[in-house]
Amino acid sequence: MSGLRPPCLSDLTAFVRGLLGKRWIRFGMVGGAATLTYVLLGLLFVNLWGMHVLMGNALAYALSFIVSYLGQSLWTFGTASSASGLSHWTRLARFAAAQALGLGLNSAIIWLLMRLSLTYEVAMPVAVLLVPVMVYLLCKYWVFRQNTDTRPSTQAAPQTPSSVHSTTNEERP
Repeated sequence: MSGLRPPCLSDLTAFVRGLLGKRWIRFGMVGGAATLTYVLLGLLFVNLWGMHVLMGNALAYALSFIVSYLGQSLWTFGTASSASGLSHWTRLARFAAAQALGLGLNSAIIWLLMRLSLTYEVAMPVAVLLVPVMVYLLCKYWVFRQNTDTRPSTQAAPQTPSSVHSTTNEERP
């Protein structure tokens, strides 16, 4: 054999760490968790607890929004501190606006594709693929953007060899 070996646990661990090092993968995982939260809570509130459909749905949506915001803020974009230069309330308001824009875009895509004689079953997956990309970009470059200080410094900070060529697992913009 030419150096091939069976995969081991360390290979799987490295693979998973590599995936989780990608921000867009974490974004999708948090979105999936928020969606699952919405579905399960909606079913719980309406079918098991007997809440009115609109009330149970709204409550499930609000709680899944919190899951989404906290997951994206703390894990995907890592903005738990004020290092982004934006307050928590500003990020929250921007996140809500990005989500609302995503909902509007989703509806517009479905409406447009159906006006072009496509069925809902064809239009929906198109929207499901396009809208998260737009929401991700909004989150990355507007909602959770990192503060880049453009003010000229009075003293140049010394650069160490490790700060000159620092690398991360994050994808480059």
